Amino acid sequence: MANVFPPNEVERLAALRRLGIIDAPASPSLDRICRVAQQLFNVPIAAVTFLDATQQWLKSTVGIGDLQVTAREHSFCQYTIMHDEVFVVPDAKADRVLATNPYVAGEPGVRFYAGAPLTTEPGIRLGSLCVIDTEPREFQPDQAAVLAGLGRLVVDELWLHHLERVGLAGANADSAPAGATPLAFDLTAPLTSEQIRAGRALLNWSVRELADASGISATTIKRIEAQGSDIVRKASIDAIRRAMEGRGIEFTASADAKVGLSIDLACK
Repeated sequence: MANVFPPNEVERLAALRRLGIIDAPASPSLDRICRVAQQLFNVPIAAVTFLDATQQWLKSTVGIGDLQVTAREHSFCQYTIMHDEVFVVPDAKADRVLATNPYVAGEPGVRFYAGAPLTTEPGIRLGSLCVIDTEPREFQPDQAAVLAGLGRLVVDELWLHHLERVGLAGANADSAPAGATPLAFDLTAPLTSEQIRAGRALLNWSVRELADASGISATTIKRIEAQGSDIVRKASIDAIRRAMEGRGIEFTASADAKVGLSIDLACK
């Protein structure tokens, strides 16, 4: 197997170096998220991984002992960072590319894999939160949405780590040490299906009218409203957000995770 690289690999590696997570001490928070993922999906293995130019670093794991680093070319997660959405392999032995992977052909005998990319800013995916099974299985859209949500918790922990590393935790940005370079984490809360439906209602838009305004297909919008925003690329959700915000809709999120929206009637 050969390494797979995203087109922005140089920028991605630079962001990974600035984060400084690979050489950081073990994180109890990441360990807890791994355990939750392993128990929630009833799989033997869960891991938080980061990929540098040649290696995959397993920063937190459940079910694979003391393994801390593997060759990137043998990692499933190198495919995960090529996507904004959860990457799923129902049966690795049935996959033309992955069937010869040493972790499929040999121990631990990987058959199923699902990985949520750890996206810190648009297009910058540093690694993944993944769950692995030694038996093939299907992964439903609602399960993918839950894994994506756990992946966002990992990104939250990376954000806290970054603030502490550059001296911004509990301080104002003006007090950062000289030379500190904050990462541009994209912390915009994803739109929910409820917000999109409510936004359409306020604008009196049909699905077709929203599709025309956003450039996203009506079929995709119907899927989002039925199954949630985690099933499609972030760029699609951003296009829907821009279309509605251009007509005065303001999407909001509070510290208690409640979401809402309002409308500027002057823009309607």
